[in-house]
Amino acid sequence: LTTVAIFLAVHFYVYSGLDYQPDIYRTGNPKSRQVALTFDDGPSQEFTPLVLDILREYDVPATFFLVGIHAERYPEIARRIAEEGHEIGNHTYRHITIPTASNKTLYEEVIKATGVITQTTGEYPKYIRPPRGVYDARFRRLSHVLGQKIVLWTISTRDWRYGTSAQSIVKRAVSQAKGGDIILFHDSGALVKNEGGDRSATVRALPLVIEGLRQKGLEIVPLGELLEEEFSEEFPVVEIPE
Repeated sequence: LTTVAIFLAVHFYVYSGLDYQPDIYRTGNPKSRQVALTFDDGPSQEFTPLVLDILREYDVPATFFLVGIHAERYPEIARRIAEEGHEIGNHTYRHITIPTASNKTLYEEVIKATGVITQTTGEYPKYIRPPRGVYDARFRRLSHVLGQKIVLWTISTRDWRYGTSAQSIVKRAVSQAKGGDIILFHDSGALVKNEGGDRSATVRALPLVIEGLRQKGLEIVPLGELLEEEFSEEFPVVEIPE
């Protein structure tokens, strides 16, 4: 582990999957044959409409964790996400790193994003995902007060990586997929910036991922449906923070 990773692991909650926290959703029921697709960091003016077109073509639901400032910038795209029946989640207002934020900044980021997302989409965000999967006790308390379930992921496609290929995204998403999995994609954002990034590989990969999951006998369902069944989670195998 790097010095930074060790520091985070000691002082904050990092998405390592090494402990079980009942208020943090990392997976659905592993005994099911259902999976959910999630998209972070949007909406993007360039890539989110293309993602939505594919989801509509394949009749597939997804959940979009919106960055508030992006929803504010592209309200018509944010509205389209909700109008086409996809679920909406909160990804903070400016994609901040939760544990290093002051109390004032944390509350402003989460609450302002909640208001912007609700106003632009017409839907109150039922879910929240901390940027990079890093959070702390303050974030957990605030999410609980707002009635937003903290949802992480089981499989990251790592589509945010510079130069990633559609083939690598498909391989990561499909080869590892099993019942209960929450699969993470991005429709905006990049490693060193919160908006932009070339998500063309994600767009090219998405139809192949959908087809591959279906060929494995997995049903793609809304996140809410995946999470609605109670089950006993035992130390899930998950990924390092993105």
